[in-house]
Formats: sequence, C-alpha cells, structure tokens
Amino acid sequence: MKLPASVGLIFFSLAGAYLFAVMPWSGAWLLARPDFVLLVLIFWTVHVDVSDSMLLGQHAFAYVIAVFGAQVFRVRIVAFGIAEQTLHVLVLTLAASAVMLLLNLLLGADFPGFAFFVSPVLTALLWVPVSWLLYLPAVRRRRGGAAQ
Repeated sequence: MKLPASVGLIFFSLAGAYLFAVMPWSGAWLLARPDFVLLVLIFWTVHVDVSDSMLLGQHAFAYVIAVFGAQVFRVRIVAFGIAEQTLHVLVLTLAASAVMLLLNLLLGADFPGFAFFVSPVLTALLWVPVSWLLYLPAVRRRRGGAAQ
C-alpha cells in the first residue's frame, strides 16, 4: 500500500469483516466459514504497523499479549475498585512494553534506559479518566431508563 490508509477504510473494513463473521452460517458452510476478521486484521497488521520505525507486527504482538492478559484476569479486574484496577492495568501495560523492548533488544537495539517504562506507567494512570469517560454513556442510559 503506497498511500496511508484512512481511518475510515480501516474501520469499515473491520466492521464489514465482523458483519460477514456474524452472518447466519449453517450446515457445511458453518464449518467452512472463513475467518473474515482474522483475515482483515492480518492485512492491516502487514500494511499499517510501521509506526515509530519498529519491527513490523511488534505492536500487534505486544497488544495481543496485553489483551490476552486482560481477558484472563477480566473477572478479577472488575471485582476490584478503580485503584486496584489501575494496578492490574499497570501490569498489562508493563508486559506489553517489556515485549516490545525485548524484541528490540533481540534485534540489536540499545537499551533505551528506564525512562522507557514511563509510558506504560502514564498509560495505566489514564485508566481512571478513560474508564470514567467510557462508562459515562452507560450510566446516562441507566439513569434515563430508570426514570421512565
């Protein structure tokens, strides 16, 4: 891909792949159904993940590890208050950063110093305002639905 892809193209290709994935497949077609979402994710990983002049796909790999950890500990994370949730998110962001650092070190890059770990700490600290912002519409819907 010579020109950068627009955010809209990426979004609608993922949305379209999801729509194909949730179609009511049945019979032999259900078993033979292609994994459209995986296909589109692979395409965009190959063509887009070139930010920061990093190893192609290393962001995707680190994010998958962090998301897998979030899924494994999902029930535990939501059982805690926001401060404890932030500590769990810190572990996930540190793990993702450690994976990226390890990959770069294996490929011969120099250790960037411990300042490298400032970003995952700041990312984890943003958990509180991001959670609040993303929960806000759900809270409004619940309050609006309860008033009716």
